[in-house]
Amino acid sequence: MAILRPEKDKDKDKRPRILLIPPPDLPVPAVQGGAVETLLTHLIRENERQGRLDLLCASVPDDAARRAAEGLQHTKILYIARPHGHRRYWPLVFLERCLGIAAPYDPWYQKVQLSLALELPAPDLIVAEGGNLTQCSAISRMFGRRRCLAHLHGQTACSPVMDTIYGGILALSRFIRDDYLKNSTMNPRNAYIWYNCVDTQRFRPGPPPLALRTRLGFSERDFVVLFCGRLEPDKGIHKLMEAMALLNDAHIKLLIVGSPFFGRTQQSSFLRKLEQQARALGSRVQFTGYIPNEDLPDYYRLADLVCVPTLVEEAAGLVAVEAMACGRPVLATRSGGMPEYLEGSQALLVERGDTLANQLAWSIRMLQEHPDLCARMGEAGAKRAQAFSVQRYYEEFVHIVEDVLQNGGAL
Repeated sequence: MAILRPEKDKDKDKRPRILLIPPPDLPVPAVQGGAVETLLTHLIRENERQGRLDLLCASVPDDAARRAAEGLQHTKILYIARPHGHRRYWPLVFLERCLGIAAPYDPWYQKVQLSLALELPAPDLIVAEGGNLTQCSAISRMFGRRRCLAHLHGQTACSPVMDTIYGGILALSRFIRDDYLKNSTMNPRNAYIWYNCVDTQRFRPGPPPLALRTRLGFSERDFVVLFCGRLEPDKGIHKLMEAMALLNDAHIKLLIVGSPFFGRTQQSSFLRKLEQQARALGSRVQFTGYIPNEDLPDYYRLADLVCVPTLVEEAAGLVAVEAMACGRPVLATRSGGMPEYLEGSQALLVERGDTLANQLAWSIRMLQEHPDLCARMGEAGAKRAQAFSVQRYYEEFVHIVEDVLQNGGAL
């Protein structure tokens, strides 16, 4: 019996082995941006500090990402190249969409499956990180539904196919969880809420960077409204532009941080429409293009107000949390999980719909005229943002993993 005890203790101390599978679009670590990739990078780096998990993470190849991953002790990145040719087998797409038959029609996921066959030991849990979650059907069959969790990074409708692939879900908010469960046979106990995080060590209150503000063309008298995010219609930036046109005040200005395709430089037809809108506002609108995540805090700090005018059901709204963490007041639409994240921050929420531009214009004018209110909102937001630290994010994930593996949890 004494001979067996060391082996028993060794098994007891064994770290859970977790595979993370993001969509095959941007690399991990997040050297090109991306909300999902940034969250995974936070998780990986905190695990390097705490070492409570053994992580595997699939990723598309990237030289900068490989350099950023050098020296990781508790994470192995599986860099898997995209196959040449078509990413999807369209006959199988038809089967899935029309007949409800899950099909691994993206060859990249098939290559992930082949790579996993060579990885020993097998993962204890597999977390599909957003994207088209049905693509993991073959991986689920390989390892079993009981080991597979779907991390819902946006509003996701459940289907019979999804219920056959995943034993549980991780939702960014109560809104996302409850919406998914409307069409799922899953036990609600299997649906975990795992709130997003931001790096509160980097995103924190600080003095406004006057040199950057001046370089961007803003004076001390200007009231700068910041939009930060991907430039696409769902984000509502065009509605914010309409609101700016309703404000006949040369000192109310708009700073637009972001691009249509994260770190890439391609143009889009929507961006060209935005630029056309901006021409009517002259110097009141400034575009910066893509800004790396590590440089964003100064852009938040130079702003007087951060606006998140999302037109769809926003799952979480990382921009709003980053802005709060930097002590900036937030104006946002009432959408999806946004009210959950902004609760207690004194953020101003407006309703989506035909009158959105008018509501935004009125709110911006009101906040410009009440700097004391803006200051109180900033202080309350900075306090609220501490609930979304990277450490809290990591510890909640470890707790979920332990619940699943030790107590049955979602399995």
